[in-house]
Amino acid sequence: MRGSFSTDRVPVKDRFAYWSDLVCDVFVKLDCKSPARHSFKAAMHYDTLDWLRVVGAESNAIEAVRSHRQISKGYEDDLLVSIQIEGQTHLIQDGREAVLNAGDFALYDSERPYSLLMSDETRLVCLQFPRKELVGRLGTVAPFVAQANSGKSGVGGFFLDLARALPQRAAEIEGDAIRGFADHVIDLLALSLDCGRRESLHLSSGRSLMLARLKRVIRDHIRDPELCPALAARLGGMSVRHANRLLAEENTSLERFILIERLACTASALGNSKFDHLSVSEIGYSSGFNDASHFSRTFRSRYGLSPRAFRAKAQVGSL
Repeated sequence: MRGSFSTDRVPVKDRFAYWSDLVCDVFVKLDCKSPARHSFKAAMHYDTLDWLRVVGAESNAIEAVRSHRQISKGYEDDLLVSIQIEGQTHLIQDGREAVLNAGDFALYDSERPYSLLMSDETRLVCLQFPRKELVGRLGTVAPFVAQANSGKSGVGGFFLDLARALPQRAAEIEGDAIRGFADHVIDLLALSLDCGRRESLHLSSGRSLMLARLKRVIRDHIRDPELCPALAARLGGMSVRHANRLLAEENTSLERFILIERLACTASALGNSKFDHLSVSEIGYSSGFNDASHFSRTFRSRYGLSPRAFRAKAQVGSL
């Protein structure tokens, strides 16, 4: 899913309201205000790489606040990263303030209040993704929130170069490469954050990287009906017992993780119109299931709807 928006074609008096509503639709629920609301200009382009949302935006000065009231309205459990390209942003969360100048980036958490104060002529890239993707790589994310990280050199520089190019080039990534690419982006982010706090994470980073590698190979092979705990562990370069110990830290197991990833793969396809020519059973089989009744039963348990009902609901735009 992708889109481009600009205030240029909106009447001047309506521009800020239009932009505020758009920000809430694309990101999370926020309260916005601007000292330039009567001459406000902004533009945005966003794209989606599987579970990773990529947004490039530029705007006049704006203050965006994620309050307890706004958190209670939504259902998001996402993390976000703001990468400053031009201008300056003050990110405040958990009693910490990160001042981002061009070439800096910072992590923040949609489940806790925060505020973003952006200067005039700000240009940034924002990444939004499920919390579990970073927790699986780094463990708790609290130490990393609202901390300014430099993208001017080292691993942070590689991450910044990649993030800066994403809004323009995400559409070039297609097919099975999309999920793997999203994984690599967050791998590089995790490594960048890890390097910034190496002294406190030295012991845990090895386990986090092993877990990230295990998850990546499972996702790369999820459509293979032969993928089982033994094969997944072998592909990840570890024993089944060790893989289960790693996943136990997230209250799951190797067998359960494979099942959840298969179900997520089918849910994504059922909600995508480009697969409308395939039957529900064909989508299940193409996602690695080899038993239609098991697929239907586990899908209903996970999503509260049968695969057929889930598809029908997605087709009328209510999911």
